Amino acid sequence: MAAGGSHRFRLGVVAGVGGLLVIGGVVCVVLVMAVVMFFGSTPDPSPGSPVAGCGSGSGSGSTVAALPMLDAGPQIATLDADQTGNARTIVQVASLLAAAHGLDATGTRRAATIGIMTALQESTLRNLNYGDRDSLGLFQQRAGWAGATERTTPSAAATMFYTGGHAGQRGLFGVPGWQSMPLWAAAQAVQVSAFPTAYAKWERTADTVVGALLGGSTQPLAPPKPARTIALENAACAVGAASLDGTDDAPAQAPTKGWVLPLPPGSYTPTSPFGWRVHPILHDWKLHTGQDLGAPMGTRVYAAADGRVSTAGLNGTAGNQVILDHDGGVQSVYDHLSVISVAVGTRVRAGEVLGRVGSTGRSTGAHLHFEIRLRGQPVDPVPFLRARGVQLVTR
Repeated sequence: MAAGGSHRFRLGVVAGVGGLLVIGGVVCVVLVMAVVMFFGSTPDPSPGSPVAGCGSGSGSGSTVAALPMLDAGPQIATLDADQTGNARTIVQVASLLAAAHGLDATGTRRAATIGIMTALQESTLRNLNYGDRDSLGLFQQRAGWAGATERTTPSAAATMFYTGGHAGQRGLFGVPGWQSMPLWAAAQAVQVSAFPTAYAKWERTADTVVGALLGGSTQPLAPPKPARTIALENAACAVGAASLDGTDDAPAQAPTKGWVLPLPPGSYTPTSPFGWRVHPILHDWKLHTGQDLGAPMGTRVYAAADGRVSTAGLNGTAGNQVILDHDGGVQSVYDHLSVISVAVGTRVRAGEVLGRVGSTGRSTGAHLHFEIRLRGQPVDPVPFLRARGVQLVTR
């Protein structure tokens, strides 16, 4: 009996200790859950370091160990404390990723400025947990980019803005030519907004914010001038309706300061202007180097000023092209013609017929791509002609 009682006593002790361990474990779990619930809703205290492959569509997490913050510094005058903190996160992520991509100080500042102006437009630099449909966070990223937790973690959202979303969405560093685009166009290339130029109004504010955070004087961030050799691109053009009167050798109109319209007055519809746009065929941001004028197939095309024909023939995406050399290093360009009526070396007068409107080359409809070049650089032909008394487009 004594042995049995001793055995029962040992069993009771073991059971008692086991029970205490179970109770202790439960208490620990409850305490941990309480701490998580208490601190879990606080803002992202420190941006995480992007991992290799983030935004490449792998679906892996986008942050790892915490990184040191930028120097605290004073609150930026134009922002409140919350906005300032989010701006610091964007600028730090931009700086780290820019360094990893081998960008210099100018490229880093440009990337940071684009990030700030995008977040100002999308969320006023606030980590929103609501938005249009399922859009969330500083950049109002959709569900396809990542889960809600990542999109509402400022460092992760900023990383995705620069490197891309998990479903293959393109980040800023994946946009071809982003460093030479206008800042608003680079932002739009990532966000694909219904209001592409809306980002432009935040450029000055973003530049000031980045200057305050990175230190040093801010530099103008206007895009560099287009290269001397630029692939000529056409636009999607509506076909205008007009009747054609007169003979082929009739002048377009009386010259004004030596310049005239390249098409008969009233015969065309302005379609795509000079400037950056989403290319209607390539679906990428391209500098449209001229003014497109939709007109019926076969409409007469006139020399806009006296000059010498330097190009007359098929020229790649421009289709049938005529280029005139004028005084002072000026050239006028006429693309996508159906017929060319002049030869290289010919001297022509303002209003003389060069050919007929067509849709040759990379084109989606009958139109004239009209371009002005100054010493090889394309410029907006609308103000150029207006300064010479010719109203190409009313706007």
